[in-house]
Amino acid sequence: MFARSRQGSLRRVLVVLLIIASLILYVAGKVSIVRLGYRIEALEHEKKELERANRSLRIEASSLSSPARIEEIATRHMGMVRPPKENVVMVRRKAAPGE
Repeated sequence: MFARSRQGSLRRVLVVLLIIASLILYVAGKVSIVRLGYRIEALEHEKKELERANRSLRIEASSLSSPARIEEIATRHMGMVRPPKENVVMVRRKAAPGE
């Protein structure tokens, strides 16, 4: 009889430990999901900031490489001059087949 009650209490302890372990795993899973949600949100915010910076840099690159700006720098700051018209030779590109 004493062995039976000891066996019964051991089963109860094992069941309680199993329930506790299951709850811990469940809570750990939920915490992991919440952390991943915050991480996703932070990465989405970072992506938007990077896209905004990319657009700004593309606009800046476009304005810096404009022919008018390059010509102004060449003539005003580097002392270059436009060649006389008789020294300019226009080269035409051959049309590709099918154009």
